[in-house]
Amino acid sequence: MTVLPADELSLSPPQQQQQQEEQQQQRNEPIVSGMIDTVTNSTNDGSSLCEKEMCLAQRRIMQLDKEREERVARRRNPDNIFLKAIQYVMPYGGILSSSFNLASSTLGAGIVALPAAFQMSGIGMSTVYLVVVAIMVVYSFVLLTKVGERTGLRSYEKITRLLLGRGADYVLAVLMWLLCFGGDVSYVISMLRVIRGFLNNAESTPEFLKTLAGNRLITSAVWLVVMLPLCLPKEINSLRFVSTIAVMFIVFFVFCIILHTAQNGFTHGVRDDLVYFQHGNLAIQGLSVYMFAYVNQVNCFEVYEELYKPSVKRMTLSALLGTILCFVLYFLAGLFGYLEYGPTVTDSILDMYNPIEDKMMGVAYAGIILKLCVGYGLHMIPCRDALYHIIGIDVKTIAWWKNSLICGTLALASLLAGLFIPRITTVFGLLGSLCGGSIGYVFPALMFMYSGNFNVQSVGWGHFIGTYVLLFFGIIAIVFGTGASIYGEVLNSM
Repeated sequence: MTVLPADELSLSPPQQQQQQEEQQQQRNEPIVSGMIDTVTNSTNDGSSLCEKEMCLAQRRIMQLDKEREERVARRRNPDNIFLKAIQYVMPYGGILSSSFNLASSTLGAGIVALPAAFQMSGIGMSTVYLVVVAIMVVYSFVLLTKVGERTGLRSYEKITRLLLGRGADYVLAVLMWLLCFGGDVSYVISMLRVIRGFLNNAESTPEFLKTLAGNRLITSAVWLVVMLPLCLPKEINSLRFVSTIAVMFIVFFVFCIILHTAQNGFTHGVRDDLVYFQHGNLAIQGLSVYMFAYVNQVNCFEVYEELYKPSVKRMTLSALLGTILCFVLYFLAGLFGYLEYGPTVTDSILDMYNPIEDKMMGVAYAGIILKLCVGYGLHMIPCRDALYHIIGIDVKTIAWWKNSLICGTLALASLLAGLFIPRITTVFGLLGSLCGGSIGYVFPALMFMYSGNFNVQSVGWGHFIGTYVLLFFGIIAIVFGTGASIYGEVLNSM
């Protein structure tokens, strides 16, 4: 008979199970770290791993896979009646739930800039961008999954360090920090636009609150009361369920855009000032927005860990379905928003609607507020973890008040940036090309190349050519996309 410690006697069975899983994960971390150090040291010394070390690594990988299978099996058979109902509709670790997790991780503030991206690139070119970027995203998941199976690791940063050497993981951490911090800035900008929509269109609003200073004041109050507290805890896993509900409001928001366009956008027929294929620097700027909106490769291994009977095929199907869902929502939001407002939509589509008069849009705006608050807190976790990786801090051992101080400082910086950066497309343009191109395309291609036996005989012509295409696509997006975004912002400021 096992005697529980006094502090565990008060825990419910699900809490005890969660605590045991966390303890098991902590015990596994030294195993994974040892694998990385062994391989990295052998690589740095210029010598190959001996057969004994390879066998030891394989046994460790098999041990971790077995524990993962047991964890997934337990969660696929919950005791709670409510969870059983959810399990029946959308089984834990299934392809449907995995694809929805991937879609929910990328659907957010980016969708409000899609009509402006259509205005930048034109309807035809935007459709091409959406399709090409979607294909590249799915293929990057194929390569990442193959690399994960070869190395046995389930961490983007650890695989980068193992295959690309010490220092590459710090470059990745910096890019991750920029991407997540920029995401939080975009959430603040979007929150400002939503609050402006309510305040400026309500007759009872005091005149001061209708000014930009008043909008910033109310946004800061919402940030202080709701958004900031979500950034302070070390773990906020319970918010992921709320995030799933918030995604439903994004779908509802897209429906409202379509309905609003159908009711008001074709009163005098289709606009004659629509552009189908844009040219010049403006067309390239739109690509950066699409790349930012699609970035979710950082969640690949997290979803793979939860996948039932994980394999490259099942992960590819999950990524394909999730990307198709994002593509449909992005295309509909961008197309119908642009069809109604044409060249007048140059930034967030939230500026174009009146949530007070349009009751359905008001409900959608309220749902967006929920999504922004939850997404803001969830984005702070990888932002904080990337910073901790750079400075060498373990989130499990740092004091609660120190973690809160660091996260609070990051949140305050994102608030100030979001309040004073006038255009959300500025954030998406700069970070979409630089961070999205690196994390989503360049790093997966390099990881696959350096995972061993990268030749035509081993991987085949398809993967051999596809990997180089993904690499060159990422490099081109970084160079031209970032340059076009900077040049465009310089022109806008003149």
